Amino acid sequence: AACGVLAGSDPGSQKGQVVTEEEWLQKWETGKIGFHKEQGHPLLQKYLDVLLNGRSGLRIFFPLCGKAVEMKWLADMGHSVVGVDVSEQALKEFFAEHGLPYCEEPVPGISGGKMLQSTSGNISLYCCSIYELS
Repeated sequence: AACGVLAGSDPGSQKGQVVTEEEWLQKWETGKIGFHKEQGHPLLQKYLDVLLNGRSGLRIFFPLCGKAVEMKWLADMGHSVVGVDVSEQALKEFFAEHGLPYCEEPVPGISGGKMLQSTSGNISLYCCSIYELS
C-alpha cells in the first residue's frame, strides 16, 4: 500500500485529497510545488513569538518539510531543526538555495534512508517516509 499525505494546506479542490508518495515525488520532479512558500508560511510568521515563547535552543521538528525556508530562519536564531521528507531533491534544493554545506549519511534501520546534515550540525533533514522515522 502506498503511503500518502493529506493535501489540506491549500483551500480549494485539493482539500482532503490523499497524495501518494509517487505523486509527491513527481510534483518535485516537475516543479509543481505551489505549496512551497518562498517567503515562508504567513501563519508561522504570525505566531512565531507564541511558538518560541521567549525560549532559545529549541529542537523543532518539520514533518514533510520539503525545502521550507523557515528551517533556515529557526536555525539562524539558534534553534536545532529536524526535518523529514521523501524527496531527496527537495532536501538538496534547501541546502543549495541557502548556500549551506552539508554531509550525507545512511540512516541505520531505514532501507535507503539518508540524513543530510548541515556542517554546522543544527539542521538535520531525513530523506525517508515519515512512517519509518522513529
